[in-house]
Amino acid sequence: MRTNVLSGIDSRGLALGLRALSLAAAVAALSACGGAARPAPSSANDESSFVGRLAPDTEFAVLRGTGTLRLSSLRGKVVLLDFWASWCAPCQEELPLLDDMAVRLKGKDIEVVGVSIDESQADAEQFLTRKGAWSLTLGQDPEQKIANEFKPPKMPTSYVIDRQGVVRQMNAGFERSDLEKIEAQLLDLAAAK
Repeated sequence: MRTNVLSGIDSRGLALGLRALSLAAAVAALSACGGAARPAPSSANDESSFVGRLAPDTEFAVLRGTGTLRLSSLRGKVVLLDFWASWCAPCQEELPLLDDMAVRLKGKDIEVVGVSIDESQADAEQFLTRKGAWSLTLGQDPEQKIANEFKPPKMPTSYVIDRQGVVRQMNAGFERSDLEKIEAQLLDLAAAK
């Protein structure tokens, strides 16, 4: 049996310790989607400083379609902009529920947009094939250019944007109870023409 000179741990103990450390890192990474998002959080992007400001005019590639979509092209509609990722467990639960919301809100001047920050389009597409048909607008931000402008503090994070393009609400993370509140706010903004 070989002993590590630096720590006095035999090689089997060192191997077990490294495996435990790797497992702990994997658990931390999986739980991070509910905590910190891959885009670095910014203290300048807490809810109080972001809400009330004009949303950045960004452009993203459309998934399950062709071309790009510029956020400003949705002015005149109320928008729910949601950042998600295929690796994020709360996102996997939330996105189909947002799709159901998009169906309910269709025809009310409300657009529900989900933008994936997956670096690989194949990863995003693989997740999307689980459901099949989607009603919400789906986009991808593989280089996280849009995410770097919005700086979502958690995955998922959604932004309620009014008809003039002003952010009215930011919802970081996912709780099922938030959906009813978000839908009511979207409907209130849509009713206020």
